[in-house]
Amino acid sequence: MIVEQLRDQTSFSPIERTIADHFLAAREALHEQSARSIAAQLYTAPSTVSRFCKRLGYEGYPDFRDAYLDELRYLSSAFTDIDANQPFRKGDNTATVAAKIGALYRETVSDTVSLFDTVALERATDLLCDASLVIAYSAGTQQHLAQDLSDKMARIGRRVMVPPSDEVPFYLANSCSGDEVWLIMSYSGETPTLVRTARRVHENGGTIVAITSYGKNSLSEVADVVLHVSTREKLVEKLGAFGMSISTMLLLDTLYSCVFARDYDRNAIWRVRGGHEFEPFRDSSNPVLHDRRG
Repeated sequence: MIVEQLRDQTSFSPIERTIADHFLAAREALHEQSARSIAAQLYTAPSTVSRFCKRLGYEGYPDFRDAYLDELRYLSSAFTDIDANQPFRKGDNTATVAAKIGALYRETVSDTVSLFDTVALERATDLLCDASLVIAYSAGTQQHLAQDLSDKMARIGRRVMVPPSDEVPFYLANSCSGDEVWLIMSYSGETPTLVRTARRVHENGGTIVAITSYGKNSLSEVADVVLHVSTREKLVEKLGAFGMSISTMLLLDTLYSCVFARDYDRNAIWRVRGGHEFEPFRDSSNPVLHDRRG
């Protein structure tokens, strides 16, 4: 995220540190500031301010300013009750831990929904519906969620492959075709093996739907569609990857549901008929679980 880029000043020159500190201090006030006015305050040239913004990956100061202000608006919203990195503390009893994790789930879901982009969801649904094959790839702990999506999609007659290891995706990317869709999940969007694979997919004409953190990263730059997860967790200093997993599960279930809804009657028949054919004698003594057959 931009805030983290501005705070990590290890590779900045002295004037770049000064500009970064100004951006961090000004925050929302940048809305009223031009590159020229900032340069005058810092006794430098407007071109120096613009070059610094380009170094951060933006076309210039206006592009940087708009992205930074959007990020600040996002970071100031929601998550008022729970620290996503340390949702519970040393000494919390079982009831307190349970309540805090429940609150974390609620806030993460709300945060993820606030990031929903209906245009991006519509485009991602189009791509998944038209794909001859979907390859769901995560280099992290979300691989089991990708497998859950694969299982759901198989039950409505759609193919989703989950590569068995972190090496296989790169080799698959070497031979990918234009009618394949790659659903790539990465919180940072900077995992080297994953980014290398994504770039190879892009080079070979494959389509990428990225599920990643809010803001620019290497994965989002090569993706055709970007869906954002709740972005409140640090990369390392956290008690668990709760937010990324909750957000990813919600996004994958939403994508599955959108695909299902595109041909609801057909998919409902496939889903129910296939289940009864595979488990014709499945039953339960609990009347709530009884299926209505016929």
